[in-house]
Amino acid sequence: MKPIICGIKATTLTPFSYHSLMVQDGSATLPELISDRAVAFGLAACLGMINRSVALPPKDYQTHLRIMPWRTSVFFTDNPRLLPPLQHYTNLDGEGGFRNSLNEAVNKGNFQRYYRIQEVPHHQKFYGAIFGFDPFEYARQIEPGRKDRLVIRIGLHRNGMVRLESADVEEVYLNVHTAAQYFNRDELKMSRYILHSLQITPAMLVQEALDEVMQWN
Repeated sequence: MKPIICGIKATTLTPFSYHSLMVQDGSATLPELISDRAVAFGLAACLGMINRSVALPPKDYQTHLRIMPWRTSVFFTDNPRLLPPLQHYTNLDGEGGFRNSLNEAVNKGNFQRYYRIQEVPHHQKFYGAIFGFDPFEYARQIEPGRKDRLVIRIGLHRNGMVRLESADVEEVYLNVHTAAQYFNRDELKMSRYILHSLQITPAMLVQEALDEVMQWN
């Protein structure tokens, strides 16, 4: 991985949601952050580095994250907001019914038919960094003259759209869980336990964060 720091401003173009926190009759999205893995996989899809398939591949975060030519911080906003709760209805059995394997999960998570969700609104600004790779330079190689802007998709069913732009970023937060679980780095200190998969370091200078993620191999 190259010693590159790319500060990023991520602006939501559409609302997005995740099943982050349990609430009555549904779930709420964490309003203050976009996870490092959401940015990593969204960027990979945007740059054409994910094979197109009608079926999702088996989940293997360790393999997939290791082969990406970048590492990402968690992205935070100083002004967390959520939209009012919405009721969602998903008709997954409209054509032919569920397979047996889906019947057991039909009232859980992404397969739930009727649930309440809270979304992050559009025009929210999050800040973080991408390390080891300049996605804008890569895009300019494909499309000369292109501005330093990319749009990635995140959220449930990839319904959310987020614009990435270059920005001056001095401090970032890394994900302790990503470091330990997928890159065997157990040395990072945790300042906040948000979810099992989101354990946040204290604020780190971007150079300090780069020095750390250069060891995530």
